[in-house]
Amino acid sequence: MFRNSAEIIKASVIDWLITSHNDIIIGNEVMYGTTRKVVDLLAIINGKTLAIEIKSASDNLNRLTEQVQEYCKIFDKVLIVSSPSHIEGIKSIIDKTIGLYIIDEKIKKIQSPRQNHNHDKLEILYSISSTFLKKQYPQYKTLNSDEIRQKLSKEKKTTIHQLLLSFYQQRLSERFRFFMNERGEYTLIDDIPTLSSLTRIELF
Repeated sequence: MFRNSAEIIKASVIDWLITSHNDIIIGNEVMYGTTRKVVDLLAIINGKTLAIEIKSASDNLNRLTEQVQEYCKIFDKVLIVSSPSHIEGIKSIIDKTIGLYIIDEKIKKIQSPRQNHNHDKLEILYSISSTFLKKQYPQYKTLNSDEIRQKLSKEKKTTIHQLLLSFYQQRLSERFRFFMNERGEYTLIDDIPTLSSLTRIELF
């Protein structure tokens, strides 16, 4: 039987993602939003962000509704990968836009994630460091972190989305390349922290 710890599941999900996509960058425990929480895994695939929440048998679903709502404010698609014990509970919480996969011996699809259209511009901007924003908009370099985000929140969603994408690509790509060079045939639990070294950053 599949060993159901969250980290073992995470390693399997990373391998599955790498096998499934040629154009991909993956980050572990990536900080986002005004709450400064972290998403279990973040994948950038063909210019889109995919937030991945992992629920092992030892986890509970108490925060799942809140987590999904927060992810949908920022990321393009949301996917939950869960042990079999939580599937029915998750189905009762999520709608058809949220992807759901079950993991036992293998990862199996229950429903595919759909494009999210509930982005919140300020939540996206608070996922990007003010240092990065000031480099992109040097005319605002004298503003504090809140002021620059309020100023940029007037931009189009497509512009803000591109800022988020560029920011995460810059933060995650080098570590992901290093991870891929060091990784063997399969991802081990000890490999995973390599993906998070530059992701828990100061966003102010």
